[in-house]
Amino acid sequence: MSGFQTNLLTGLAAYLAAGGLGATWSTSGAYTALQTGIVLGAIPQAPDRVIALSAYGVSDSPGLSDSVIGVQVRCRWENADPRPVDDLQDTIFNLLHGVNGVTLSTGVYVVIATRKSAATLGQDQNGRWSNVANYYLSVHRPSTHRK
Repeated sequence: MSGFQTNLLTGLAAYLAAGGLGATWSTSGAYTALQTGIVLGAIPQAPDRVIALSAYGVSDSPGLSDSVIGVQVRCRWENADPRPVDDLQDTIFNLLHGVNGVTLSTGVYVVIATRKSAATLGQDQNGRWSNVANYYLSVHRPSTHRK
């Protein structure tokens, strides 16, 4: 049985992979050097081109099943030119920002998603550029004491 955050991130990974990014989602987390991998949690050393998704709580209604979950989308690209990683983040923005009324493949219902912040993270020790964006997803998250 998977928890809500796992279902949310897994559903988002599948949604992004199907969205024309040229990125691959694999539940095993194994990718070739030529793939742009989508991973959950920390950004791995390989592959060089990667999208890492992580979730954090923002707010929850005490009586209704309304929650806002923050999703950090961190991207890294393989070369010293920052434009490809910026283009990747722009494509993700086009897929996520403003999307509403979507049920992800894992059953999580996204009421609306909006980007709240974005930043360049610079280059790592291997000369790969990274950036990050934070999205707030209003979701339907029923629980024991919420309807």
